[in-house]
Amino acid sequence: MNINYNKQELTKYFSFDDKAREINIHRHDIPQPWINYLSNGNFHAFISQAGGGFAWWKSPTIFRLTRYRHHHLPIDSPGFYIYIRQQDGTIWSPAFRPSDTTLDSWRASHAPGMTTFIAEKNGVLATLSFFVPPDYDVLIWDLELSNKNGETVDLDIFAYVENSQLDWEVEVQSEYYNKMQLKTWFDKELESVNYLFHGNGVRNSDLPLTYLASSMPVETYSGSRNEFIGNYRSESRPIAVERGYCGNETLECGEPASALHVKASIGHNKIKRMQFFLGTVNGALVDIENAIDKEVETLCALRKRGEVDRQCNKLKKWWDEHFDAFQCELPNPVIERQINIWNTINSVQTGRYSRSVNTVAPGVRGVGFRDTSQDMLAIAYRRPKWAEEKILYLLSQQYSDGHVVHTAFPEEKKKPQMSIHSDDHLWPHLVVYAIVAETGDISLLEKKVPYLSLKDHESPDGEGTVWEHLVKAIEFTENNLGKHGLPLTMTSDWNDIIGRFNRSGEGETIFAGEQYVLALCKLIKLAKFAGKDNAECFEANLKRQILSLEKYAWDGEWWRRGFDDDSNPVGSSTCDAGKIFLNPQSWAVISGIGNKKQQEKGMKAVGQYLNTEVGLKILSPSFSSWTSGEEKAQTGFGPGCGENGGIFCHANTWAIIAEAMLGNGERAWQYFSQLIPYNVMKKVGIDRYRAEPYAWVSNIIGPDNSQFGWGNVEQITGTAPWMDITATQYLLGVRATLNGLLIDPCIPKDWDVLKVKRRYRGCLINITIENPDGVNKCVVKMVIDGKEIAFEDHAIITPLILREKKSVQVKIIMGKIEL
Repeated sequence: MNINYNKQELTKYFSFDDKAREINIHRHDIPQPWINYLSNGNFHAFISQAGGGFAWWKSPTIFRLTRYRHHHLPIDSPGFYIYIRQQDGTIWSPAFRPSDTTLDSWRASHAPGMTTFIAEKNGVLATLSFFVPPDYDVLIWDLELSNKNGETVDLDIFAYVENSQLDWEVEVQSEYYNKMQLKTWFDKELESVNYLFHGNGVRNSDLPLTYLASSMPVETYSGSRNEFIGNYRSESRPIAVERGYCGNETLECGEPASALHVKASIGHNKIKRMQFFLGTVNGALVDIENAIDKEVETLCALRKRGEVDRQCNKLKKWWDEHFDAFQCELPNPVIERQINIWNTINSVQTGRYSRSVNTVAPGVRGVGFRDTSQDMLAIAYRRPKWAEEKILYLLSQQYSDGHVVHTAFPEEKKKPQMSIHSDDHLWPHLVVYAIVAETGDISLLEKKVPYLSLKDHESPDGEGTVWEHLVKAIEFTENNLGKHGLPLTMTSDWNDIIGRFNRSGEGETIFAGEQYVLALCKLIKLAKFAGKDNAECFEANLKRQILSLEKYAWDGEWWRRGFDDDSNPVGSSTCDAGKIFLNPQSWAVISGIGNKKQQEKGMKAVGQYLNTEVGLKILSPSFSSWTSGEEKAQTGFGPGCGENGGIFCHANTWAIIAEAMLGNGERAWQYFSQLIPYNVMKKVGIDRYRAEPYAWVSNIIGPDNSQFGWGNVEQITGTAPWMDITATQYLLGVRATLNGLLIDPCIPKDWDVLKVKRRYRGCLINITIENPDGVNKCVVKMVIDGKEIAFEDHAIITPLILREKKSVQVKIIMGKIEL
């Protein structure tokens, strides 16, 4: 369908500063909150361009420290609020919200792990930065005030948060009762408002103390939301701020909040800097004295001169190290920015939060087994220890028969989601391979990991090595093949909509069959590399599965999606809806099934039937929906929504990889570029796309829907890690193998020179790629530190070449092979 986009000049709303690795947002009133995650791995928060957001410790569902309304008006509230009251009664906020007072100038900036607001009103310039320091479970609010007036100004500054009852799900249901199980009080020695909730839903041993403190002497305070805000008022105009002081209220029941009031007198052209600290200490209910001692220790440290700056620098160093693992210089600055900066940032967020929490997702989804496995693929080459910790945990959620939980809740300590899917248990093979390829350390394969009990789904039931866990997963698939020798669909594979073709348990999935082939290939390579003796068994499995796929999966013009309970093909030219699915076409290439002609034909069909101006649809045509009023509708998803003909961005990544593997550089980079959030927003306009122009979305509403172009499920999506892998390891082609670092780029023909820096096994590898013949793919020459290195099929930098070297210079020449 044709859409008349309302395109705006994007520079009115935001601009990128690539040198500073940040986005500057020039207007607060964008279509929806654009957020940044702040974290040290234990203490977390997100904050929007207008100051909305909330903080949590470890889990956003059972340790939610402050409140946030995910779906209700006014949107994006409450948050982390600063009010500045001037002598004439003018009240304003550096983040614009919540005061809504018109400012003389304003800007918000999101950078890795830090958000900053710069605002001016009546000659007072405020710079307010938020970040979570690496060494303390605290959100630091760093406020600097500059006086540009010709005389001294006296200001009242208020900091405010609304406290939560910790367990979000219980609070939604029972807030009205649980408000009688809490207290707030003011600690005069620490000059902090303390909050303790002791209601239902959270383990007593973990119940935390939450506090708000300042680096400045406190004039007045409040621990009561109602008293601070006032009757029938909102956060935009609290009675306490309007009158210029808090009432020093505390609570033993009611609606808790933490508010501090400090004063600042600032001379002409002088600067006043102060901090507020929103922190937490766990275990306060069972040992309040110890919790207070830890609060004292933290506040004493942070109030010392220079400690806030030291923490800020330490945070920046962590991010610099993460970025330095891979950087590139490309002819296209938009693509270069996305790969170098925002892919990297977004992959850290998915590594931490899986699919759990953003402005519309409250955090209830826990740790998805398939999701987090895929997230770790983008972490493995930057921080392999982090990826190893995650995969060891995930394998502890595997049963002794080889299948795994679908979703785990490690912090919440509740029973996992136990639905059985045909794909979940096959993702760890890719992660373990990636870690071993990056480090060369096969000892990971021998680490012992417990199995999960089939009786209570909580306690361990025996143990096995990582290798044995991977083998058990293969055995589970091998024991659950259908009539055509393909994996049984079970609840679903990666594409959840497929489950509806498996009502009786006889449906089969071609996508999971292709994934099974890839998992077997990884396992066989690991077996040979580690000297295991069961590679031949896996090779037999591999041969059988490939034969089944090649016999039953090809439809004539493209690869089918699977078979339903009655052995009818799904994703076939014979179907009325869902004739062609994206994933089996891309994964045929990735797994290496079929011949090259079939692979190219399948991907050509993708371009013909699934491509739109802003991405590839996951299937076409869309299935009938309940929204259409049809009695026999096949899905609740509206046409063009999500998995029903939407532009499922996560699935697009595999199509890009497939085109790169086939050597179709123009098409691969077209598919990558057209999906970059900034490029989508340029195409459809900010009011239609709505989502952040720097972070990936799960899906974009497809052309079968009137909302075509809307990007939704932001940041917490598998698109992020896979786009990072796609760009760095397949488009630019620099990826770790068990034999060394492979250099196999696939680029547009008109790119003549590009550069990549890659940290690999302690060595910084500086790669210059030259393309004098204007080819898409094919490395013909490799020179390392001035010496040409011969190779046969692929250019690989072996560990032997890098031995004891801190850095090397590599020149890669692409060209045509003369036959």
